[in-house]
Amino acid sequence: MSRLTPVQIRRLLGRTLRVALDGGPAATQLVERWAAAEARDDSWLAAITWDGVGAPLGWALETLELRHIAPPTLDIPCADAFGEARTQAIQLTNDLMQLGAEFEAAGVTAVALKGSALLAANYAPALGVRWMNDLDVLVAERDVEQAAYILESLDYVRGYRRDETLSPSFRPYHEGFTSADGRIVELHWRLGPVRWGRAASAEAWFLRAEPAGMKGLLVPATEDLFWHFVLHDARNHAWSTGSLRAALDLALVARAPGFTVSDVLGRLEEDPRPEPLQEAIADAAHLSAAIAAEVEPSYEPRYLRLARWRDYWGRRRWPTERCAEAIAWGATLDRVRRFGGWRSVADRAVRVVPEAVQGSGTMAGLSRLFLNVRHAAFVSTLAAAHLVTLPMPPEAPRRRLPRPRPAPDTD
Repeated sequence: MSRLTPVQIRRLLGRTLRVALDGGPAATQLVERWAAAEARDDSWLAAITWDGVGAPLGWALETLELRHIAPPTLDIPCADAFGEARTQAIQLTNDLMQLGAEFEAAGVTAVALKGSALLAANYAPALGVRWMNDLDVLVAERDVEQAAYILESLDYVRGYRRDETLSPSFRPYHEGFTSADGRIVELHWRLGPVRWGRAASAEAWFLRAEPAGMKGLLVPATEDLFWHFVLHDARNHAWSTGSLRAALDLALVARAPGFTVSDVLGRLEEDPRPEPLQEAIADAAHLSAAIAAEVEPSYEPRYLRLARWRDYWGRRRWPTERCAEAIAWGATLDRVRRFGGWRSVADRAVRVVPEAVQGSGTMAGLSRLFLNVRHAAFVSTLAAAHLVTLPMPPEAPRRRLPRPRPAPDTD
């Protein structure tokens, strides 16, 4: 029996999530595929860890009654991840309800973002389907300090304060607050960094937001939430970029009653570089029948194209943060090689976050210089490895249409 390759592993995981989201049950072919599945233990773990689907896969295997058919090396971590994610989601839901009540009492309008919106709007089929380790809340910029005061009055500690002297490309749109138990709330006043352009503005969101099932909180219009997940996946330098987790987020939003992708596609016309966004939606079509009904699924979704890269780096004996950074840069390099945008990536490759070294003295400056050089060398090594590991396939030649023949001369 031959072992599954990284691509085959991700394809099997994606198919299982799709069947579970559609309501199952598992077809005979899927059961047989799991019964015959064999791969390296660390390849299984790299797949569920660095594609972010340990918890949702644990839910899917349980829902489709595949738990005792899947390899124990995969089943046990996924079941544990789902149980932990469910417990975490319950606690975060309680935190979100408390925040909503406090914001309402203070007259602060708050909109749940990302995973918090999935919780507040109840789009997921079960608690714990999507792993969450923090809450994201959007407020108007004029209400940031009032919202921060509320969080601090609830014993949350501000992770850092905004420094207007820093370049706006760093930490420009949210602040982090940590509870005594270690849970994090990200307080947003914009949707993304300044490089997103108009898409970073949140003013219209408050007008379109709808009441949530939690007191004092709003949830974004479904089209806004879907679009934000698309931007966050295709534009942010995040570990989840191009992963199964990113496609799952869109598939969960697409479960909203009355949602149609066509309401979102019009926004692509306003974007200066829409190709990565189109690809993110086409990737999600592999996990969602609702999306696939309107958008043709991508020929080779990114979670398959980047599978070997994730598998290789995910099995390194490095600190978790270093593995995450390597995998995220792989997705970023793949995107810019295919769609452009090298300037902003090069800028991030030679600079690290200023907060990494506090102070303004000579030693602090030397430390920042050392970190910048080390970071640039690390990214350069990744880029060289990326060119070797993931050679760009030649583009299929466009089919030429026949030229119209001139009308015969009848004279």
